[in-house]
Amino acid sequence: MTKYKDEAKKAVSNNVRKYREAIGLTQTALSLKIRKSSEYISRVERAVMIPSVDVLYEIADILNIEPSKLLAP
Repeated sequence: MTKYKDEAKKAVSNNVRKYREAIGLTQTALSLKIRKSSEYISRVERAVMIPSVDVLYEIADILNIEPSKLLAP
């Protein structure tokens, strides 16, 4: 795995959690809105995986933020 991919995973992980919690959304609630399991969101927030671009856009839309904010360090 490349350094940049690891950094992207960490950024997405931290930002999904930060913005999700800021609007009071649970992992389960977010997972239902994007039609994924709560385990999926958990894995994203633990930096085990990074969502596809399509899912990243869905998450950003639900969190009411620009998708680029999910990749910001």
